[in-house]
Amino acid sequence: MNVLDRKFRPGLNGSRRMGQDRETDEAAGAILAKPVNYDADVAAYELATKPRYQNPGFAERYLAGYAGRLKLSTFASYVIARREQNCIAKALETCSPLPSQILDIPCGTGKLADVLIRHDCQVMAADISMEMMALAKTAYEGRPGFQGFVRCDVTQLPMANESFDTVICLRLIHLIPPHLRRKIINELARVTSRRLIVSYGLASRFQRIRLKLRNMITGRVSAPHPVDFSVAREDFSQAGLKLVRSFSILPLLSCEQVFVLEKA
Repeated sequence: MNVLDRKFRPGLNGSRRMGQDRETDEAAGAILAKPVNYDADVAAYELATKPRYQNPGFAERYLAGYAGRLKLSTFASYVIARREQNCIAKALETCSPLPSQILDIPCGTGKLADVLIRHDCQVMAADISMEMMALAKTAYEGRPGFQGFVRCDVTQLPMANESFDTVICLRLIHLIPPHLRRKIINELARVTSRRLIVSYGLASRFQRIRLKLRNMITGRVSAPHPVDFSVAREDFSQAGLKLVRSFSILPLLSCEQVFVLEKA
């Protein structure tokens, strides 16, 4: 039994064994952990996101936005990505004890690979998008401590309880509709034994105005579901998590805030 097998739950919702629901995708080199018993809300949300994130063209543009040649059109993405990497590095450095087993979900195209591998720990990368993970192979594969890719849905993770001491969830929650947000936070809390590092889009008055203006000018909604800080704290509390520290990505250019949470 390899390290991946040990981390998978023997079954989902007591119905079917995960061994019957796992395949391997050659392009991304990922284990496909197929969720069972999807509820209608989750299925509808995935259907709405599939044309965007599970699209090879979008995945390539996403990677080029922070890892490609710096251009005026990608400047904001480049700067925000560097700040995200720096904030995650600081968050990890302030953890005690230091993380040894990390789940990076959604891993996207491998934005955090260099940061996580530098910390001399085992890392599993997961995402629902095979197209994203296919590009993340360059960043992750062959690196010391890398445990592999898993395609899974964050609303129904195939991992066993407390499989990791640290779970990192960057740039996801601000995209999640309210009726699924707490379900996801609870699921992330379930698979960590110690801490969750997660980013939210915070809806201050200034950020609401900024996001509205950006939408009017560009037609893009970068954070469709920002929340008030009080709502975020309620999410953490109901999941049995306490706030330890937080980091602002770029207060004037981004509503993104990274929270370091520990199990209460």
